[in-house]
Amino acid sequence: MLLAASSDMSHYIGADEAAALDHLALDRLLALDPAGLHETVRRHHISMCGILPATVALVAALELGARRAELVGYTHSGQVTGDTERVVAYAGALVQ
Repeated sequence: MLLAASSDMSHYIGADEAAALDHLALDRLLALDPAGLHETVRRHHISMCGILPATVALVAALELGARRAELVGYTHSGQVTGDTERVVAYAGALVQ
């Protein structure tokens, strides 16, 4: 079975700040902690637009027996545009 959820991470902040905030959320995702993911995004005002689909997909994956998660990539728009002052960040993770 395959579940997919899609979300940008932080929006329109500096690349360093985005990475710091986003990794707080990603740490919870990698820990297979959907409640912690949702709470971290809310508490730190991370502008992750797909937090609800990501949380629901993580809950479903756990119900289906997921045991681990792996971050396969993290980047931001500044890598292409050269503007690191106002980036949109992206991450990819596999939950198995």
